[in-house]
Amino acid sequence: MSGLSSRGFRPKSEFMKILNYVSGKVIMVAIACSFAASTPIQAQQDDARLVISRSASFGTFQYLILYVDGVHVADLGVNQSYEAVLPPGQHVLSVTTTPQGYRSPPPTQRRVNAEPNETYAFTAFWRNFDEAYLEKNGAKRIITPSSPG
Repeated sequence: MSGLSSRGFRPKSEFMKILNYVSGKVIMVAIACSFAASTPIQAQQDDARLVISRSASFGTFQYLILYVDGVHVADLGVNQSYEAVLPPGQHVLSVTTTPQGYRSPPPTQRRVNAEPNETYAFTAFWRNFDEAYLEKNGAKRIITPSSPG
C-alpha cells in the first residue's frame, strides 16, 4: 500500500502538496487569461473609426438596436454609445428600436464608404414616432413645422 493509510487515504501532507501544486497552476492560468483579456484590440493603420450615439431626446425606455453589415453589434440604452473600427470599404449601418409598437418598420439603413484613418460619427434621432435613423454628425438638420426634429 505505497503511501496509503490503513483506511485507503493518502497522508495529509501529500494531499496538501498536490493541492498546492494544482492551485499554483490554476493561479498562473488565471493571470495569463487576465492579461490576454485586458489587451485591447489594435486597429490596423488603415482602419476607420465608427462612433454611434443616441440623441438626448431619444427616450428613456427605448433601445437603439445597431447592425453593421447585417451583424447585430449593440443595443444602446440611455447615455450609451458604440465605438468600433471599420476596415476601409463599403459598409451598411442599420438601426431599429425596441420595444416596438403595433407597426414595426424595417430597420433604416445608411451606407458608409469608410476611408482609412477617418472617423465616422453618427447620432440616432427619430424620423417619426416609430422610425429611428442615423444622422452624420456635423450635418445640418432642417426643422420645419411638419418635421419637429
